[in-house]
Amino acid sequence: MKKYFQNRPAAGGFTLIEILVVIGIMGILMIVSYPSILNIMETRDLENTTRQIQTYLQQTKLQAVSTRIVHRVRFFRVDDSYWAYDMERLQIDGTWIKAQNAPRKTISNLLNVTITFPAVGDDHIAIFSPLGTFPQFDINQNSITLQNPKLDRPGQMDERVLSIFMGGSIQYVKRMST
Repeated sequence: MKKYFQNRPAAGGFTLIEILVVIGIMGILMIVSYPSILNIMETRDLENTTRQIQTYLQQTKLQAVSTRIVHRVRFFRVDDSYWAYDMERLQIDGTWIKAQNAPRKTISNLLNVTITFPAVGDDHIAIFSPLGTFPQFDINQNSITLQNPKLDRPGQMDERVLSIFMGGSIQYVKRMST
């Protein structure tokens, strides 16, 4: 019996110290990369919200062209806590109604929102004509700016700006806040 145990190779495996060293290295890597992961998530949220608004504006423009009816996107504050926006179409009698199959969208209250579209009361509106143009174009009143305060660091692109031009084209710009 003694011979059997002497010729048997040693059992393979890791020592407790080796496992603890690997876990320690993994922990250090996680701690170092955590701020970067948070930064990526905040940037992605800002990008997604801006792209969602851009898509909604483009859908409104296309709806105006396809139906040959003036449409608009109305941005408004809800309980002074966050922004929401709806697609509306112009009725023959001059009133506006919510467009069918156009859900209300919201903008997170974690973002700073600056809207320079023309104002009607407390609401800001972006109107699209049946030709897809932006008839109320004013060089100083044609954009929406979203800024994430968590990304406000030197050299960080923390703002996204959507501008609408007279022909109805929509420009998307990333920039650093001033």
